[in-house]
Formats: sequence, C-alpha cells, structure tokens
Amino acid sequence: MGNTHTKHATRNRPLFAYNVLQLVLTDTRRPYYQRFEFIFDRMRAIRQEMVIQNLPAMETLPILEPIVRFLAYSAYHLCEVPIAEFDPKICSQHLQECLKKVLRCYEELDQASITASNSNRFEMERLYLSFNIGSTEATQSAITRYGASEPKLRLHITTQLECHRGNYFAVMQNMFQYAPLEAALASLQLPQFRRQILHQFSIAYQSRVQTVPLEWLESILHYEGRERTCLLDDCRHYNLQLVARDNGQRSADGNRNWAVKFEKATFDGQRCAIPPRKVTPIEDALENCGNISRMLLDGFND
Repeated sequence: MGNTHTKHATRNRPLFAYNVLQLVLTDTRRPYYQRFEFIFDRMRAIRQEMVIQNLPAMETLPILEPIVRFLAYSAYHLCEVPIAEFDPKICSQHLQECLKKVLRCYEELDQASITASNSNRFEMERLYLSFNIGSTEATQSAITRYGASEPKLRLHITTQLECHRGNYFAVMQNMFQYAPLEAALASLQLPQFRRQILHQFSIAYQSRVQTVPLEWLESILHYEGRERTCLLDDCRHYNLQLVARDNGQRSADGNRNWAVKFEKATFDGQRCAIPPRKVTPIEDALENCGNISRMLLDGFND
C-alpha cells in the first residue's frame, strides 16, 4: 500500500507545485524568505523522491520546470536579504542542478525520438544561459545542440560570446533585452560586469589630469532608479578617485556633482564585486507580468 501511495503522490506533484505557488507563495502574512524556505524544503523532498523512483524524462519535466522558475525568481527577489535569512549559494547550487537535470531530460527525449508536448525547452535553455553568462561549458553545449544562429537563443548566445570577448558593456545591453525572469537571473552577475568595466576603464582611461563625469558612468553601467544613489559608494569600494566638479551651483542630483579620475594603480583589484541588488527596470518588468505565481508555473511562450 505504501508503494501505491508514493506513486500516486508523485503523479500529483505538478498539482502540488500549483498549490504551493498559488497559495503559499502569495500569502503575504509571512515575509518572502519564510515562504521561500517552506516551499524550498518541500520541493527538495519532491526532487529526492523523483531520484528514488527514477522517473522518466516525460514525467520529470513538468515537475522540475516550475521548480527552476521558482528558484530563479527567488534568487533574484531575495538577493538583498541578509545571509541569516537567505543563503544565495545554496539556492544557486540547487538551481544549477535543476537546470542541468531539465536539459538532460530533453536530451533523453531526443535520444528516444520523443517530442515533448507543450515543450518549454528553449525557455529552460535561455534560463540556463542567463544563469551562466561567460561559462564556456554553457556556451559550447548550446552551440553544439542548436548552432549559433537558432533564433530563440541568438540573443543569449551572442551575449555569451561577447562575455568571452570581454565586451561587458554589450553583455549588459543584451541582458536588459531578455524576458523578465531571464533578465532577473542574469542581473545577479551585473556587479561582476560593472567591476570588469571599471577595471578596463582604469587602464584605458587612466590620466592624472582628465576626469570622467559620474553621470556618464551611471549611464554606461546601467545605474537606474534607486541604484543611482549607490554609484558613489560603489566607486569608493574599488578605490576610484572621486573629484568634486565645479558646477557653479550644487545639483540635487549627487552624481552630477562628481567626476571620476581613472588610474590603473589606484583601482583595487583585490576587492570583491558589490553584492547584487534589485534593478529598477527588471523590477518594473516583473511587476508588469502581473501574476508571478502563474508565470512560475507556466513560464513564457516562445
């Protein structure tokens, strides 16, 4: 009887995902990190049961895909939460495992010449690439499977190649064109790209005399909305030299009152990248999605 119950429970896992994402996730009586912990624990138990039962790919996909979206959304949504409330490394580890398992399931279906109905394959591929910008493994696997010109992956593969070339400005430009959940996931690496650009500028634009207006840097590095107030402190974090500008009258916009003097010797390459923050354009895009729970369950149509 125990075996029958377990198999029946597994068949209802997509319904369970519907229940937790529609009911628990949207219950605002608890802070999001507590809702995340509750859902995370239960979804981890489901994944463990899937391994024990060795479910075929066709049954695994509808279970894992909502989990992937939930982990991706939570990794972004909780990126500013203290480590005591949310451990981003654990979330990232589980997200990577789930993404790779989903892609392996699609490969298994290919080998068995089975076409999944209502396939979310390209959405999962894009999330994988968004989470692994700059990864040689992710780039090669996508190009090997689809080539570099697959329309549904072209922007993401181009972003990978630009990252390998060190063109981090193009990487940031591209990621803001992603679908909202993909952009949210990619933005977790935004501090790394900004750090790389500041390092490049410290070499290319170094001068003992010339300065660069901070509002120009703000535009290049995509500091928008409330993040604009962080730029001064972020420059200080990397030991960039800030110079007060003589504007005649001090501006209410603090960034307009400052310029940056780039010098290779002063940039602190030992400092870690700034922790990720929520990004205003991405916040707006997610808000425009309306029902987040429905998005996590159903994803985006290709």
